[in-house]
Amino acid sequence: MTTPTTNATDRARSLRAEHGADWDAVLGGLRAEGFSLVDSAVATRNVLGVDLGVAKRIVHYSPVWADTGAAAEELHDALRSTLT
Repeated sequence: MTTPTTNATDRARSLRAEHGADWDAVLGGLRAEGFSLVDSAVATRNVLGVDLGVAKRIVHYSPVWADTGAAAEELHDALRSTLT
């Protein structure tokens, strides 16, 4: 079964072939095509071979997803305070 993250990984591999080492260009392509932040992090993990924590940081701190950083931090803080 094909999932959005599988599609994102396949698409990231294609974009990497086009853009080489410019991972921000790959992330930009994924975002432009409607893939989510989570899809992008999973694709980053799968294609670059890094662990999920590193992949999340790569995506979170990329200029492509910079506009979502504040909202993500607020969500994490709210979840953390709710769960503790």
